[in-house]
Amino acid sequence: MKTIEVAQSNLTIIELLELAEKDTLILQKSDGTEFVLSLVDDFTAEVEALGKNQEFMEFLAQRSQSVKRVSLEEARKRLNLGE
Repeated sequence: MKTIEVAQSNLTIIELLELAEKDTLILQKSDGTEFVLSLVDDFTAEVEALGKNQEFMEFLAQRSQSVKRVSLEEARKRLNLGE
């Protein structure tokens, strides 16, 4: 991960995107506010984005409260995997 102070940089948005293709960037404003610039398929960026998605977090909370479970044996039967 590389930090770039935006106020002191003369990089264009295209140049920043090209850098982000190789490594996740932290873009820092002069007041210290930071932003992440990363490929969408970058797992770390996806996790961060989903962690900030309130609708997704509510979905996970609801799923974790579900009492409906399938045993490993039942899953194998349903998937015709045998033992």
